[in-house]
Amino acid sequence: MRPRRHLRILVLVDVLVISLSLVVALSLGWGGSDFVAAGYERLLVVTLVVFLWPVMLWKLQSRQSAILGDGPEEYRRVFLSGLWTAVLAAGLAFFLGATHGRGFLLAVAVLGTGLLLASRHIMRRWLRRRLQRGPAFHRVFVVAGPESQKHIANELAGTDGLFEPVGFLDSCAEPDVTPEEVVDRATLSNADTLLYAPSNESDPTWARKLAWALEATDLTFFIEPSLSQVAEPRLSIQPVEGLPLVRVEMPRFSGPARLIKRLIDLFGSLFLLAVLAIPLLLIGLIIRLESRGGALYTQTRIGRDGVGFKCFKFRTMCAGADKQREDLREAQGGDSATFKMTKDPRVTRVGHILRRYSLDEFPQLLNVVRGEMSLVGPRPHPKDDVDLYHKDDHRRHLAKPGMTGLWQVSGRSDLDWEESVALDLYYVENWSLTMDFLIFLRTAKAVLSGKGAY
Repeated sequence: MRPRRHLRILVLVDVLVISLSLVVALSLGWGGSDFVAAGYERLLVVTLVVFLWPVMLWKLQSRQSAILGDGPEEYRRVFLSGLWTAVLAAGLAFFLGATHGRGFLLAVAVLGTGLLLASRHIMRRWLRRRLQRGPAFHRVFVVAGPESQKHIANELAGTDGLFEPVGFLDSCAEPDVTPEEVVDRATLSNADTLLYAPSNESDPTWARKLAWALEATDLTFFIEPSLSQVAEPRLSIQPVEGLPLVRVEMPRFSGPARLIKRLIDLFGSLFLLAVLAIPLLLIGLIIRLESRGGALYTQTRIGRDGVGFKCFKFRTMCAGADKQREDLREAQGGDSATFKMTKDPRVTRVGHILRRYSLDEFPQLLNVVRGEMSLVGPRPHPKDDVDLYHKDDHRRHLAKPGMTGLWQVSGRSDLDWEESVALDLYYVENWSLTMDFLIFLRTAKAVLSGKGAY
């Protein structure tokens, strides 16, 4: 699957989805009888949407090939395109004399954004399946030192065919190579992308000269600035006296967005407790009938700022399971900061089912109501696990622990400790409400599949 062909298909799908949302809204008479009767206003609003939405999808670079197929950035830009379309269309319609149609415009924006997000998800899955059977989406020629080459190769291997290295040039071993020679080698490697990772000894003007050499080619040019764990919204180019600097915004752990997050946590958890009250009572009854002990289990976990709290769970193990924990950890030979066993002998039959589908975590809604946890965040660990943390691992505690998070939707217990910490730190330092929303969407799939849960 070549990028240009996929992008052309994506443009067609976007236009069809926007048209479908308008057809549905018009067919159902959304916007009220006054809007339906006002032919000029109806035509004006529809025309504005048809024109503005594709423009905003293009302006926000929602089809940029580098963000397709992986990560939340594509969805974020699609969502923002719908928001900007609604705002601009409403303003222009009012300026041009349209007094009706606000309800229609809002309904189209919500429906169209939802359909666009769904279509992008379908297109992403289709692209992934095509990549499994065919060549990579991007063929990358890498210019970097030996250590950077290893790191970049590992990262590209994890993209599942989106990016595939087709050639390497050791910039340390060949310091006198010219930009033109690099471009020639990349072309001979049949690459469509050139990735340059500067070393500490690199000529600061070399990247610019390399960009000049690429002007007559169709190669895409990337510079790897050693900021792989910093999310794109935190990065911006800021020229200082002609010097293009990458500005990195520091993570914000307070402010209005945190207040909104708390309100979402509070009302969301109360709503879920009300809806799930009877199923949760039935689960508790089944646990009591199956084995000796209470239905609920509490354990001290470490939360925000390293403060301990009583974490609620449905009991999934036999009585006295905590007393066997250290013996099992020692017998397994595990020295990482988390203790997990694929076949833990302490887990009951009902416990296996509850763990597989994360049903044992639902009592933590009480912790969310009490403000000790959030619906989304790093998973809380027991104190004996936290005692084994490395220094940097404690940055997980800058955020409230969550019922679900990047760890849960990215492999759960199949991930090793280093991978889990990397995901948690990425979440903590790049948190946004959009990221929380996308994690919510991915949680249902992770839970229903049951993969990585034991």
